[in-house]
Amino acid sequence: MRSLRHAIISLLFINSLFCSMAFSQEVVKGISLHEVIDNLFLHSFAAQIEKFNYQNEILQFENYKKSYLPSLSFNFNPINFNRSLRLLQQPSDGSYTYVEDYSNNSSAGVSVRQKTGITGGELNIGSNINYLNEFSRKRNSFSTTPFSIGYTQQLLGGGTQYLLEKEIEYAKNNVAIKQYCTKLSRIQQQALELYMAALLSKMEQDFALQTTQNTDTVLQLGRIKLDNGYLTEYDLKQIELQSLNARYAYENARKNYIEAQERLAVFLGIETIEVEIPEFDVPFAIETSTAMFYVKRNNPFSKQQEMQTLEAARNLFSAKLSNRFNDNISLNYGINQYAERFAEAYRNGNTRQSVIVGFQIPAFQWGVNKNRIKIAENSYEASKIAQERQLREFENEVKENINSYNHSVKLWLTAEKAYKLSQEQYKMLIQKFSLGKVSIY
Repeated sequence: MRSLRHAIISLLFINSLFCSMAFSQEVVKGISLHEVIDNLFLHSFAAQIEKFNYQNEILQFENYKKSYLPSLSFNFNPINFNRSLRLLQQPSDGSYTYVEDYSNNSSAGVSVRQKTGITGGELNIGSNINYLNEFSRKRNSFSTTPFSIGYTQQLLGGGTQYLLEKEIEYAKNNVAIKQYCTKLSRIQQQALELYMAALLSKMEQDFALQTTQNTDTVLQLGRIKLDNGYLTEYDLKQIELQSLNARYAYENARKNYIEAQERLAVFLGIETIEVEIPEFDVPFAIETSTAMFYVKRNNPFSKQQEMQTLEAARNLFSAKLSNRFNDNISLNYGINQYAERFAEAYRNGNTRQSVIVGFQIPAFQWGVNKNRIKIAENSYEASKIAQERQLREFENEVKENINSYNHSVKLWLTAEKAYKLSQEQYKMLIQKFSLGKVSIY
């Protein structure tokens, strides 16, 4: 029975892969197999959780792509009030005195930032104004930067890091899509297994009920035979015992069916249901080459392996980059002005320029960076070997599942023939017993 159960589950799961998905939910009392694997499983608690997790993955990928779009930001600080005594050193004689700071400083600005992915730099454009109100001196002043532009750039490795990060993020997105489909398929399989468990429990219940009815029929025939002297009292007691055992088996089967129904209903998030016996329409055999083609194309395994290799390559590149000569360049140009009136603060601006070049020159670090590079190289090579091993194991697992399915088909066909023959044989035995040609044993 267990082998037959696994065979039916395997057959129906393969068949469910070719069915379309619909997104609607309603409370039902009688459901078919196709309703479960096409629709209702999508509304299970597990499927809803995976849906939200998938949406988060997609949003993270969208954030990555939008991080390379121009970003506009405004800042406004209307109140920065201060009233306190400050220690001030006089420039003339170097003496110290306490002065009152009684002022409010307001500021506002706008900035635009743009990452330059191919170079790994960042461009920024901005404008700001500052208003100072000195209450103690009853004086106001404005300082403005009408326009400023700046660019920062790492001299070496910025472009390569950008390309590696881009490949990793796109690989992550592909993995997320295919993993979501795979997880839905697993949830679909769980729903299928629960449905089949309920269906088999129902079939066991129906079979037990039929057995009970048959034993009741035999018991009635036995009483007639006893009255006519064709059966002994001992034989009748044996028939009664078989009838009681059949009723006992039926009550257990009925209990198991109710529990299986409840497990399926809880998983799907619906009310108590009644399963229906489906029509079986499955291929007799699956070609290994065809199955491997679709598995490699749709399974997230290969993309996940690619992503891991890219991450290892990025770590190796970063380790090598930290042990090389490198520098950072920052260029800034702008116009600023200071005035006591707002209109004058935007006239005859002064040019502001800055150039900053910083160098990173690794010297002697007791071989730490060298060890880091070696660690990254070992991790990279290990990831490639692990990828090859996992790929072969995965392909072997797929082939085993295909062989298991083809074997299950043969078992199913054989079991179907055996069941039909056993039903015919049982009817013939009942007829022979009624005619007195065979005993109850």
